[in-house]
Amino acid sequence: MAKGKFNSSLVSTVIGEETTIKGIIHTQRSIRIEGTVEGEINSQGEVHIGEKSQIKANIIGKTVIVSGEVVGNIEAIKGLQICKTGKVYGNISGDQLMIEEGGIYKGKVNMDIISAKNIYEGELELARTTAS
Repeated sequence: MAKGKFNSSLVSTVIGEETTIKGIIHTQRSIRIEGTVEGEINSQGEVHIGEKSQIKANIIGKTVIVSGEVVGNIEAIKGLQICKTGKVYGNISGDQLMIEEGGIYKGKVNMDIISAKNIYEGELELARTTAS
């Protein structure tokens, strides 16, 4: 797959490079953001943050992949990947964390508690415990 291309069957919503959104984004599907977002992003699917993106928002998603810059907390239920061009400034929680060489992260990590928010179903909080 060529750089800058994506599989439209996997990503249902794309926010373009020259687009700015201020507010709350809720989606049941995956989203790819190449532009600027201020507010909140809540996705039941994957959240892809493009290389030139400027995000000032809290993000909740099944899987979050960051290639641009995010200032805000991230809750990645199935995992967070910070790519070599990615920058994250905020607290993160989730199941897995992968930071590629060159990726930047500053904040606190909590891998024990995951709370999932869904505009249609309210809030759910899950706490994982380990057996002794």
